[in-house]
Amino acid sequence: MTRTGGMKSAAFNDDSEEDLITRIAWLYYKEKLTQAEIAEKIFLSRQKVQRYLEKARDLEVIRFTLKHPRVNLLGIEEALKRKFGLEDALVIPSSDTHPESLRKSFAMGGAYYLERRLSAAGDCTLGVGWGNTTAYLADYFEPHSIEGKVNVVSLIGNLMVNVSMNPFLLGQKIAEKLDAEFFNIWAPAIAQTKERAAAFKSEPWIHEVLDIACKAEVNLISIGEVSQSASLFQMGYLSGEDLKRLTGKGAVGDILSRFFDKDGNLVDDEVHDRVVGIPLETLKDNRKVRIGVAAGASKIRAIAAAIHQRYISVLITDEQTARELMKY
Repeated sequence: MTRTGGMKSAAFNDDSEEDLITRIAWLYYKEKLTQAEIAEKIFLSRQKVQRYLEKARDLEVIRFTLKHPRVNLLGIEEALKRKFGLEDALVIPSSDTHPESLRKSFAMGGAYYLERRLSAAGDCTLGVGWGNTTAYLADYFEPHSIEGKVNVVSLIGNLMVNVSMNPFLLGQKIAEKLDAEFFNIWAPAIAQTKERAAAFKSEPWIHEVLDIACKAEVNLISIGEVSQSASLFQMGYLSGEDLKRLTGKGAVGDILSRFFDKDGNLVDDEVHDRVVGIPLETLKDNRKVRIGVAAGASKIRAIAAAIHQRYISVLITDEQTARELMKY
């Protein structure tokens, strides 16, 4: 017995212990043996096998590698948050570049994210803007885990041409699913003159809704580019002359029809006097959740500018756009 005990003590020097740890790790992770089977095979207690497996992780004898495609996106999200100081980010895979498929992916991802944020917010008001992508979001929104009382409000007036993108429809659909009150701004998003815009905003019921919108704790908005392909210009709300004037003043993007330059500063332009919606400055309140949805190489400068001025605190974008942003 004494002789055996001596050999056992000698066997457990550092090198031999590391060999044993490696052997146990191999049997467990590669051969798929249970801890009890390993204990019986190498004549150790199950408790010691468990301790050696813990040591294998601590000593990095084994390393875990996550291989799901989503893992890369999680890394990009964290990189975006660090680089731009974002509260959060959601990156959608860019594997399918067909516009309709990508828009659907955005809507599904955005709807799921919105549900999580509203669930965490408790009693609150959700402010909604407008845009091609956000218009689809309401179709996929399912408030399974939301227990607080949520009201919904438009952040800007209505679009009179493209009904599908109307903030009224987005807000109404979400409100119905939440069984919530919905406050709509019964006025055009952009009036023909600043006098008409002022008249709309002076109406008591519109003034009241704008006040509710300014106080919304959670906001869902799109970030637009300043180009002929942008919805405001395609639909005829703004003209080619407006485009030329705005780009001449350095405008690179818009949120809620408020145009800003590469640093996120509002450009001085008469179109802002015609907008019936919340002032963009109200979004800079850090107590608010400001979820910005945008993607595409043509929107890189607009997205970066919006983040820089803290108009958004959360970015939902696709993988390709996220990678380009990281180079910006």
